[in-house]
Amino acid sequence: MKRDPAVVSFTMSHIKGRDTGIEMKLRKALFEAGYRFRVCSNKVYGHPDIVIAKYKIAIFADSEFWHGYQFEENKDKLETHREYWIPKIERNMERDKEVNEELTRQGYLVLRYWGKEIEKDFDRVFAEITQAIEKRKTLMEKRLKIDEFTTLVYIAKDDCFLMLHRVKKSQDVNEGKWIGVGGHVEKGETPVQCMKREVKEETGLTVKRYRYIGKIDFINDLYHPERMYLYRVDSFEGELRDCDEGELAWIPIERLDELPMWEGDRIFLPLVMKDWPPFTLSLFYHGDQLTDVLGPFYPPLARKKTLRTRHKRKTSV
Repeated sequence: MKRDPAVVSFTMSHIKGRDTGIEMKLRKALFEAGYRFRVCSNKVYGHPDIVIAKYKIAIFADSEFWHGYQFEENKDKLETHREYWIPKIERNMERDKEVNEELTRQGYLVLRYWGKEIEKDFDRVFAEITQAIEKRKTLMEKRLKIDEFTTLVYIAKDDCFLMLHRVKKSQDVNEGKWIGVGGHVEKGETPVQCMKREVKEETGLTVKRYRYIGKIDFINDLYHPERMYLYRVDSFEGELRDCDEGELAWIPIERLDELPMWEGDRIFLPLVMKDWPPFTLSLFYHGDQLTDVLGPFYPPLARKKTLRTRHKRKTSV
């Protein structure tokens, strides 16, 4: 027997949007495990159900009905008000995708679980969340030890980058690899001053126009950690000269992938030519082996007025 549409509408309108049983169960377990978090923070895009801000982790506990669990199959089971429920749930699904993309862009690790997952397989869900927290904690704590600062510069001309093949210095951590030019920021120097000085010293060129691309943390178990400020130079003057640290060559951008280089460089090099906001990126190595990557992350976009939220209040735990 079909249910009265008025009863269905009333029931749906009174489903809790927050502080549900599954959310409370997760919160209680996390709190008892010693983790501190915010609930439905209006400072975080999309108002995640649980936010561990210190490690930039956003956790969502999603209702199967409202968020479209196996929706292509289940939407055929909707018998009343289909013209209302189907578009509404599809909008929710689109919004979830938008929230995931924006939070990821900002540097959050997004964890989404269905209500039934939390209810029926809580131990697995909780283990996944705590493992993610501990991994993020370890990686981020390594970044706090950085006290060495460098610059890296890619000089562009005619769809080429000026690349430096490090083959001249002995005991060079970059030996045999192709990189941009740059070096250590000296005491009293700004990164921009360092960038211009290193370009002049290593290439003989004078920087005329440049763009700041972002900052990259290099954390290597075998070497001292460093923070590198990345630049692109689009205009310069002077004549190219020999470099005592390696061989300089203009390499077509389309051929960069053919060169031996640090694996992390292959992540950020495609971004050097884009006129996007500056990013942050963390690359974790053991020797030459890239082991973990955080990023690239970008500043938050302006909030979209079309993003409707389920939560109006903010609660701290």
